[in-house]
Amino acid sequence: MLRNRLLNLYARNAKKGSGILNEGNIVYLYDYIAGSESEAEWWGGVSAEGFSKQLASLSGDVTVRIDSPGGDVFGGRAIAQAIRDYPGNVICQIDGLAASAASYIAIAGDSVVAAPGSFMMIHRAWTLSIGNCSDLRSTADLLEKIDGTIADSYTAKAGGNATDWLDLMTAETWFTAAEALGLGLIDGTLPEKVDKSGENIAMRPAWDLSAFSAPPEEALRETVFPEDQEQQENPEIAARRRSLMVDLLLRPA
Repeated sequence: MLRNRLLNLYARNAKKGSGILNEGNIVYLYDYIAGSESEAEWWGGVSAEGFSKQLASLSGDVTVRIDSPGGDVFGGRAIAQAIRDYPGNVICQIDGLAASAASYIAIAGDSVVAAPGSFMMIHRAWTLSIGNCSDLRSTADLLEKIDGTIADSYTAKAGGNATDWLDLMTAETWFTAAEALGLGLIDGTLPEKVDKSGENIAMRPAWDLSAFSAPPEEALRETVFPEDQEQQENPEIAARRRSLMVDLLLRPA
């Protein structure tokens, strides 16, 4: 069910990422995309507000390193615009995963590169809707508009036509670094690094990807989930967390 998929995307990846960090002029976007700063504080994730402040504090050329399963559509759009508006050169580097909203954040850079073993994923927007037939039609119309704008972004970066990108989004398409390069979604790939034993070091996503329909086997990993947090939480805090989750599920992702 879609509800379970959305819960898996948000709840099972909550507090897994490192938020937003920077070292010098390298910004690490190693988290899912939150819809607001308050949501990021409660559930983890990177908000557009937090990212924009971090980016604005820098000067000169910047590298944004990405490992994200995606998240809030409009939060992702705002982060992408902050990257485009940055006065210096921005390299977006996909270290592990740039899925869903993170895919169009990645292509906002002046140049885009991907590490060996990394993936990009594109799909049509999801949400939940409650109401009568008119409400549901309005939600469907909104989702179609969102999909159209996302397809336009892939077209602007890689060429082709929006209809073909919409077909790939409908199929929930996963791209290796080489496939993304071949399509023009990225501009280059990073060389393999070899450790002292001579074995290739592969960048592996660290996310629970059960929300998605068809992640490739190489992108999956065994995940151990913690006990339900609500068992240790104050009832008021638990109620607030549930309320925020409902708000979260009703937004496009």
